[in-house]
Parts: sequence; structure tokens; C-alpha cells
Amino acid sequence: MKKRFYTLLIALLPLSSVYADDLMTIYRQALYADPNLKTAQLQVGVGEAQHWQAGGELLPQVSVSANLSLIDQRNVKTKAEDSFKGERYTLNLTQSLIDVPKVLNWIRSNKVVDQYKQANVEAEQNLMLLTVERYFAVLAARDNLGLIENEVALSTRQLEQLTRQFEKQLVKITDVYEMEAKLDLLVADQVDAKTQLDVARQEVSELTGTVFDSLVGLRDTVDFVALSGTLDQRILQARELNAGLKAQEKAIEAADYAVSMEHSRHLPVVDLQFSYFRSNTGFNDTQSNETDTKVGSININIPLFPGGTTLARADEASKNREISRQKKIALLRGVIKETREAFLSTNASVRRIEAASKAVKSAIKANDAMQKGFRYGVQTIGDVLVSQQRVFEARKGLLDVRYVYITHWIRFQKITGVITMDSLATINQWLGKNVL
Repeated sequence: MKKRFYTLLIALLPLSSVYADDLMTIYRQALYADPNLKTAQLQVGVGEAQHWQAGGELLPQVSVSANLSLIDQRNVKTKAEDSFKGERYTLNLTQSLIDVPKVLNWIRSNKVVDQYKQANVEAEQNLMLLTVERYFAVLAARDNLGLIENEVALSTRQLEQLTRQFEKQLVKITDVYEMEAKLDLLVADQVDAKTQLDVARQEVSELTGTVFDSLVGLRDTVDFVALSGTLDQRILQARELNAGLKAQEKAIEAADYAVSMEHSRHLPVVDLQFSYFRSNTGFNDTQSNETDTKVGSININIPLFPGGTTLARADEASKNREISRQKKIALLRGVIKETREAFLSTNASVRRIEAASKAVKSAIKANDAMQKGFRYGVQTIGDVLVSQQRVFEARKGLLDVRYVYITHWIRFQKITGVITMDSLATINQWLGKNVL
């Protein structure tokens, strides 16, 4: 009977991870639900619509109008009356021949579309980064809670053991008090850890718009490697590929055309116009013979003095262009700073992981020796508690630095503009079967 039970249990264990969400699952949910990404995508559509509007102004403009009237006339002197129906039909076709502002506006709007597309790429990359950060924030909070729960269970057993030893007068009452104080602090820490876990889980739910049951945890055996190349090479890469910088560069290009467009409003505008009229209504709504009129013309408009508005608009466009340039300077400095921090921190995390792993082993050995010394009366309970705290801190430090590496690594991928679905797939391979 027991054999059948264990066989069934082993068969069901893999099924538990099926219902756990991994990083790619969470990202796909966020990709569908994130309002910021949808806003960026809609902004691209707005830019394309504006580009079509600007292009439409360069195409022929055709309009048709009709006027139907009932005219009743009465001569005041002769008292003669006359009534008739008036009809007037007009067809106008206008084609711009020379209109520099319209052409420059069309080019400017195309640069704006490119800017919005790069902003959309950045929004996608930001979502990838945010998904990874929030996913592993849950894992870190869960690991922290797990460590504290283990410490609570261990301390509870030790308190029970010390209480029995005190009843046999083998330890002092102060030893019992010290253990009780430690347990009380651990219980308080446990409450805080549960709160932090709930907050982290809620942040993931906010990202996806759904509630998840569990997340697949990080495997214990992951080969964390340092980033290749030099810092200068990586900074150059970020300057060339960062999506935010690309979007700002397109904004500057659009601003350049905006300045040229406003200055060009001083130039003549030449239109070709063709008009067709059919009417039986003459001057002052008098009846006349039905006539057809066809007119072809070239219209030239030269703005001599539009009240200074052209100069003011050009000045505004120039200042907006300078604002875009200053934004790029600030953004570039931030990109260089973040690239430097992410590169150095990622590689430093590799060394820290190695050191933290050794620290855990050393702390465990020291704690075992301390426990043995306490049993033989060589060490005090205070020494044991300090030793246990060092084990706890060493284990927590190792768990934290593993997540720190992942966070810096994905930030580096994002800031240098190389983050893709493959980046998330790489991290997803680091996840194991342990469900959190």
C-alpha cells in the first residue's frame, strides 16, 4: 500500500510545476495587459495618421459645391413680380506646385513616426526589464521568508531544548531568555517578510492584470558568468543601440525640419487651380442665361508681412529644438552612467557569488563547532546565537547576490539596447522545478 502511495506521489510531483508560472509566462501576460506598451503602440498609429495628413496636403485638393435657391423679385415702381429657381454648381481642383512648408512638414512628420517607433521599442524593452525585476523580487522575498521560517522553527526547537535543560539545571535562565528574545525578533521579522512578499506579488499582478498562484524558482546550480568586452566598448554599444537615445535623435531631426518649415513660410506659394462653374443666376441674384465657365489659373501668394507670426513661430521651433538637444545630452549622460554601473556591478556580482558561497560553508562549519562547544560547556548560548545569525546572514547574502546579478545583467542588456526575447529566454533557463 505504501509503495503505491509513493509511486503516485512521485508521479504527481512534476504536475505541480505545470501550474507554476515561469518568467516567459509572466512576460506574455504582461505583454498583453500592459497599458504603457499599448499607449506606445497607439502613439505610433497617431504619428502615422499625422504623416498621412501632411502628405495629403501635397496631393490635389478637389471640392464640389451646389447652390439651389428660389428667388422672388418685385419691382417697387412697376409692381411687376418675377419668380424663378436659381442653380449654381462649382467644381474646384487645386494642386500645390511650390509650397515648401508643406513639403518640410511632410518630412518632419515622417521623422516623428520614426521617433514614436523607437519609443515603442523602448517601451517593449522597459516591460521586459520590469518583468524580470518584479519576478525576481517575488523570489527574493519568498527566499527571505523561507530563511526566517527555518530560523523560527530551529529557534523554537532550541528554546524547547533549553527549557528542558533549565528544568534539569543544566543551563542558566539567562540562556532561556536570550533564546526567547531571539525567537520574538524572528517572529517580528517573519511578519515583515510576509508583508514584503505580498507587496512583491501584488506588483507582478499589477503588471499582468491577473493573479498568479506560484512562480518557478531559481535553480541552485546556475553558472553566472562575467560580461565580456571592455567598459569603453560597452559604452560605445549603448550610445549606438540604446532605444531611448535613438528616439531622442529622431526628435531632434524632426525639430530641425520644424525650424526650417517655420522659416520657409516667408517663401512664395504657387498653386495650379482649375475651376468649373454652371449657373443661371447673375449679379445680385438676377436671372440670367445658363452659362458654363471654365477657369485655369496659376496662383502666386507672397507673404510680405504676416504680423511677425512667422518670426515668432520660427523662434519657438528653434527653442523646442534646443530643448530636444538638451534632453539628449541629459539622456546620454544617464545612459553612460547606467552602462558603467550595470557592467561593473554585474561582473562584481560574479565575484561576490563565489565569495558568498565560501562564506556560507565557513559559517556552517563555524556554527557546527560552536554547537559542539556549547554542548560541552565551552561556549555560551550567546556565542551560539551569534554563530547562527552569521549562518543566516551568509545564506541570505548568497541568495540576494544571485538575484542582484540577474537584475544588473538584465539592466545592462536593456541600457545597451540588446535586450530581446532571447534575453528573457536565457534567464528562464536558469529557473528550476522548485515552485515558490
